[in-house]
Order: sequence, then C-alpha cells, then structure tokens
Amino acid sequence: MLASAVVGIVLGAIGVIGIAAFSGQSTVPAGNAVTADQAVLGGPEYGSRQ
Repeated sequence: MLASAVVGIVLGAIGVIGIAAFSGQSTVPAGNAVTADQAVLGGPEYGSRQ
C-alpha cells in the first residue's frame, strides 16, 4: 500500500515536471514585464497621480 502511494507520487511529479518542461511556460515573458513596485503601486486602484 505504501509502496504504491510512493510510486504514484513519484510518477505524478515526473508527469507535472515533464509537461511543464514540454510546454515551455516556466519563463517570464520579457515583452511587457514591470518591476514589483510598478506592478503593486502603479495601478489606478491605489490612487497613483501622475
């Protein structure tokens, strides 16, 4: 019982990592990336005045 659970967890982890590597979605898009300060404080919901 425990061995089958361990095998299932390992196969699931390998599957998730394999799909993530195959899809290539693990990188940050460089086109319109902003800094963390701009992303948090630059929005209109925080009342930014420019």
